[in-house]
Amino acid sequence: MKPWALPLRRGSRLLLLAGVLIVWAPFLLLVLSLAIARLTGCEVNEARANPCRVAGLDIGGLLYRMMVMGWLVLPLLPFMALTLIGGVVAGMVALVRAWRP
Repeated sequence: MKPWALPLRRGSRLLLLAGVLIVWAPFLLLVLSLAIARLTGCEVNEARANPCRVAGLDIGGLLYRMMVMGWLVLPLLPFMALTLIGGVVAGMVALVRAWRP
């Protein structure tokens, strides 16, 4: 077994990864919408969808929906914290296993 690998079966690892992605998806969509709005010079807020033309397409509604997904971050914060704590613990375990003779 590789020293950095978690002692989980493949199906368990995939399920764990899927759970982490589901928990972090609203936050990632929020950050992505803000980054796209900044890069394109568009205004995005949760009050309403503002028009935003990029290459002839209006992506204002899409940016608005992505930003509103950020509200799901509030109820998911405890689970996001658990994933961060679990990641730190898994990293520490991997380091200890790697340093052991």
